[in-house]
Amino acid sequence: MPLENWSKICIGWSAVIVGGIYSFYLARVSVDKRRYENMKIRERMRQANSGQYEDSYRKFSTMSQKEAQNMQLIQELEIEMMADMYNRLTATCHKKCVPPIYGDAEIAKGEAVCIDRCVAKFLDIHERIGKKLGQMSMQDESLLKK
Repeated sequence: MPLENWSKICIGWSAVIVGGIYSFYLARVSVDKRRYENMKIRERMRQANSGQYEDSYRKFSTMSQKEAQNMQLIQELEIEMMADMYNRLTATCHKKCVPPIYGDAEIAKGEAVCIDRCVAKFLDIHERIGKKLGQMSMQDESLLKK
């Protein structure tokens, strides 16, 4: 091959490599930006859920120290369980509805519909299980009282 063919090939490969590196950089910046936004949202949610609420503060003032600590523990456990449920919901619906290789930066209509249905089913089942567990605990309490 003459030297000019090699130079065309090198220039072509150089353009492809530079373009690939630049597109990788743009994708990484986009992912980092979304992660940062999600991190800010999670931090705002955490701050909103920390501390005592006004109603619970009133209840604590009439309770003993031990009862107040138990109530605070119950509230913290409830927040932790809700965060766990949200994390499981997010992971499950993302795994089910969003392909591992993103073809587009935005969520497609089919993916959005799938996510909506998945979230609705997940929350419905969570509510049903919560009601059933509540009924079972009421039955247990009534049996213990007898």
